[in-house]
Amino acid sequence: MAFKHGRAVDITVNSVVLSTFCDSADLNIDVDTSDTTTFGSTWKTAIAGLVGGTLELAGNFDPTTTTGPASAIAAVIAGGAPVAVIYEPGGAASNQGRTFNALVTNYKESSPVADKVTFSCSLLVTAAVTFES
Repeated sequence: MAFKHGRAVDITVNSVVLSTFCDSADLNIDVDTSDTTTFGSTWKTAIAGLVGGTLELAGNFDPTTTTGPASAIAAVIAGGAPVAVIYEPGGAASNQGRTFNALVTNYKESSPVADKVTFSCSLLVTAAVTFES
């Protein structure tokens, strides 16, 4: 088995590398289902529907750079259109990237009194996710 460590993750949103700011990335892919169970059944049955996904990013806020998460995500929000995302959970060398277009649906900055300033954002996948191998 070829396990990978999470420290190698590469994330690019709208051609801006965000890996150096992020400490958490979660790609979620869900399939809608429709229940087809009929009277008299003892087990539920279903059919698959539409597929969708989200990418949740979180990490360290950096106000000193124009290529940091705040400026990169703000530009995407202002554009209002889907942007290219490259997510490589095992790093670029693993050749296991996931590419897709997404809309930023949420951006948050958190400033706790006894800790570092952080950011988080949610990206909604707008079409198929391509799994590279």
